[in-house]
Amino acid sequence: MIALPTNRDENWRYANLRPLAKARVEAAAPATLPAVELPPPLPGHERLVFVDGRLLRSAANAARTDVRVLDPRAAGEAFAALLDSEIAAHGVDFALARINAARGEEVLHIELPENADSKIEAVFIASTGAANGTSYPRVQVHVGRSARLCFVERHLSEGTAEAAVNAAVDVALAPGAVMEHSRVQRVADAASCFDTLVAHIGESARYALKTVVLGGQTSRSTMFIKLAGRGARCELSAACVANGIQTHDIFAEIEHAAPETVTRELFRGIGTGRGKLAFNGKIIVRENAHESDSEQSLKSLLTGSGAEAAARPQLEIYTDRVRAAHGATTGKLDEQMLFYLLSRGIERQTAQALLQWAFIEDAVSRVTPAALREDVERAVVKRLSAVASLDGLLVQP
Repeated sequence: MIALPTNRDENWRYANLRPLAKARVEAAAPATLPAVELPPPLPGHERLVFVDGRLLRSAANAARTDVRVLDPRAAGEAFAALLDSEIAAHGVDFALARINAARGEEVLHIELPENADSKIEAVFIASTGAANGTSYPRVQVHVGRSARLCFVERHLSEGTAEAAVNAAVDVALAPGAVMEHSRVQRVADAASCFDTLVAHIGESARYALKTVVLGGQTSRSTMFIKLAGRGARCELSAACVANGIQTHDIFAEIEHAAPETVTRELFRGIGTGRGKLAFNGKIIVRENAHESDSEQSLKSLLTGSGAEAAARPQLEIYTDRVRAAHGATTGKLDEQMLFYLLSRGIERQTAQALLQWAFIEDAVSRVTPAALREDVERAVVKRLSAVASLDGLLVQP
């Protein structure tokens, strides 16, 4: 029996865990393509569509040697061993990933050979109500030496269903590899979405992780990224909008385990109504990680009277030869900037919308590729208050 996290666990104190108790742990039954409006395919990307964690065969492109969909038994032993070791180190933080490994029925396995260059888009759709089963998307990515991967991961759900998603992602970058990883979560407002990501970054490799969270009554992302080789680099940006009674929680631990490693971490979140946001960014610099460099910028904006936010940077540094900078703020719209816009004849509603947009765009602008960023920008605009005031704001290339 795997012990689930609770709000008494320090890393989970801000998460809304009630949907875990309501969801049926068995995997959701196989389904055909549900009535979901899929976003346009990204130019130059191979698209794979999954429904309730299983590949929709009719949407799959021709088989490639570097992209396979495997039975968990064919892909899971190493992943299970990894999870067991991580559970030993981190306890309940990996409980949901362990359930995914035990219950999921298919694994998207991407393995790029040395010097390869690939662009892949995976769309995961949850179509089943939580009372009937959980969707278990699962991805394993291994990027070979000096290879480059642009990987887009989208999470959607059907209609207004109270779907439950428990995703797991395992990333490994060989020396010199580069991975641009964009994750966009836009499940229905009644759904819940939990995910666990583990990444191992080799020497001189670069991992750029851009995550956007807009949907779900509750969501929780748990990330453990290890900069294992000299000169490894991680660039993490996250954008969240919590409307109404939504709760979005992100925990990201980045471990500097080698010299000259670099972290750049940025979070921008907007809470409206009674929305709740939390970002817990933990950076660990080990004894041998000399000349490491880390920066954190965590900011939340509250525009609703009942909105709440917690931006929490944590640093554990075990060597003197390091550069570390961090900042965390939570507040309301800048009254001076608002007054400036009003004094220029801009209506209050428009001025407020412009300031919200400028704030969240700090993170959204980092999403790649450009076609995905434009789609995300349109989705963010719909989430912000005073939508009509932002008509025509987005500039098309």
